[in-house]
Amino acid sequence: MSVEHADPYPNGLASLVGGLIEANLEREPGRRRLLRPARVGIVAPDADVSVTLLISRGRVRIANGVAARTLHVLLRADAATLLGLTSAPLRLGFPDPLTSGGRAVLLLMLTRKLRVRGALLHPRRMARLARLLSVA
Repeated sequence: MSVEHADPYPNGLASLVGGLIEANLEREPGRRRLLRPARVGIVAPDADVSVTLLISRGRVRIANGVAARTLHVLLRADAATLLGLTSAPLRLGFPDPLTSGGRAVLLLMLTRKLRVRGALLHPRRMARLARLLSVA
C-alpha cells in the first residue's frame, strides 16, 4: 500500500488528503480493500486549490490540479466544508441521514454548497471514497 504524490511540490490540499488517507490506512489496515480503481477530483475554489486522486489496487497517487474529463467523481466545496466531510457519520458509505452530522452534509448538497458530480453514476466509487477519507 502506498500514497504517492505525482508532483514534487504538492499543494496544501494534496498534502492534507494524502496524509489523511495514509493515516486512515495505517490506523485501519482493513480499509486497504477500499483501494479499487477510481479517478476522483477535489476542488476548493475558495483556496484556489484542486487535486486528482488516482486510486488503484494498493496505491493512491495524488496530483495537483484536476483533469475534469476523465474523472469518475468530482467534489467541489469550500475548504472548511471539505474538511468537515471527513468527520460526517456514514451509513453504507454515504452521509447518515439519521444523524445530525449526516443531515448537515445532505443540506450542504441541497443548497449546492457541496457539489458532487458522478455520485449517481458511480455510487460504489463514491462510497469507497467517503469511507477512505472518513476519520469517524
